[in-house]
Amino acid sequence: MKFTWFQSKLTFVIIPEANGSVIRLKLSRAALWCTASLMLLLFGTTCMLSIRSLHSIVSVSLMSMEMKGQTAMLEQDLHRKNAAIERLQNDIYALSKQAAEVRSQMERMKRLEQDLHKLAPASVERRKAGGPPLSAAVSAGTGGMGGEAFPVTEEQTHELAAATGIRYTELHAEMKELASRLGQTKRQLQEKQEQRQRTPDIWPTLSKVVTSPYGYRRDPFTKKLSFHRGIDIAGKLGDPVYAVASGVVHSVAYDKLHGHNVVIEHDKGLRTWYMHLNSAQVNQGDKVDKGQAIGELGTTGRSTGPHLHYEVLLSGKSTNPAPYMSSDNRKKERKK
Repeated sequence: MKFTWFQSKLTFVIIPEANGSVIRLKLSRAALWCTASLMLLLFGTTCMLSIRSLHSIVSVSLMSMEMKGQTAMLEQDLHRKNAAIERLQNDIYALSKQAAEVRSQMERMKRLEQDLHKLAPASVERRKAGGPPLSAAVSAGTGGMGGEAFPVTEEQTHELAAATGIRYTELHAEMKELASRLGQTKRQLQEKQEQRQRTPDIWPTLSKVVTSPYGYRRDPFTKKLSFHRGIDIAGKLGDPVYAVASGVVHSVAYDKLHGHNVVIEHDKGLRTWYMHLNSAQVNQGDKVDKGQAIGELGTTGRSTGPHLHYEVLLSGKSTNPAPYMSSDNRKKERKK
């Protein structure tokens, strides 16, 4: 009976507008059911494909949005790292400038140290006796190295750069203060050296033979007791006579008592007087250096033979020349 139901036909009448012929369609129930099923299948398939296509589109959209978000995060991270690199570069540049300043300061200090060593050579020996500096001792050490390696973070790098900059600044300030002290020491040493140059402490002749010391003596001409205001140093006629200290020639003169004579003004009211010269080699107002030849040993004036009368005047008064002559020479004088 069911099979007969499928074979039964249905007639569909299509009535057009006026003057049109009526159209009749006869379809079996089975054909109609198959057609409806096919249309439902096609509709379901289309809906499924549409849903899947929509799902794919949504998935792609979500992935695109996610990639854009990741790209933005990467760009931000890259920007941050570029900024960090720029800061590090600036820090390194600042440190390089400070290092250049420190190197320049060190060069000045080295030159200053050389000047100080020239002025005070004994300090070199004291420095050598003290042993090598700590840095040299450390670098000269032997042995191995090791330990676990811990990566340095960006924050630690900035901290290191900042700490290094602070140390450079402190070192620069310390070196500046040290350079100031060394400069002051150099000036003091220069003043002492200049003072020493202006202070008599050498013999005025090649000879060290003293024929008449400072003080009371029997006059070689009258044989009477008299006071000798300088020392007489015997020598060869024409031997050089030297300035015992740097200074300015106060006077160059000749008279029957002193013969050819030269007076040199030194420092703080101190003068030296050279008498009985064979000739003078300087003029009044000349600047002379310690050890410079100022004349020739002679026997002019009141003299019994070739010698130099050497006299020291302090504030216009004669004083014993012995303290103004080197101790080694005074020892030689006592031995003779």
